[in-house]
Amino acid sequence: MLTKVENRKVKASYDLVARIFEILESFQGPTIGLVSDIQVSPVYFVDKTDPLMFATVLMQKHGFKQLPVKDHETVVGSITERIVSRQILNVDGNPAEMMKKPVSEFMEEPFPLVSARTQLTAVVPLLQHTQAVLTTRRGKVCGIVTNADLVKIVLGNKVETRTSK
Repeated sequence: MLTKVENRKVKASYDLVARIFEILESFQGPTIGLVSDIQVSPVYFVDKTDPLMFATVLMQKHGFKQLPVKDHETVVGSITERIVSRQILNVDGNPAEMMKKPVSEFMEEPFPLVSARTQLTAVVPLLQHTQAVLTTRRGKVCGIVTNADLVKIVLGNKVETRTSK
């Protein structure tokens, strides 16, 4: 029907137009807020040349399960508790030696980047495939959102957030 209206084959009544808009709006789903409503900032990073021990201590000290990895000002990867524990279990030799190696030897793909103005409904599916999403404003990383941060939606307010640099 919408095509017929657009091609001027049918003259649309008010009721028809209202019904078309109702159907189109139903595809959007509920709005639950913006990523910036629950993002944590500032963001802690490790450099790809930092020793794995530094990243591990930083995660433990602040209660993080993951960290983005930078090469100067560019986000190039991610390091997680899961990666570290998997490496410790599979290491041949002394795990202490492994912890001296650079993060770049263990990092995985970088976390996805989304605008801080992105609807949370668009980010929820991303968080089912990655441990975190980085938020940006004017091309610079300004926050991070994890599955744990989604709890804020359920609680209906901003929970006291951890900080990161």
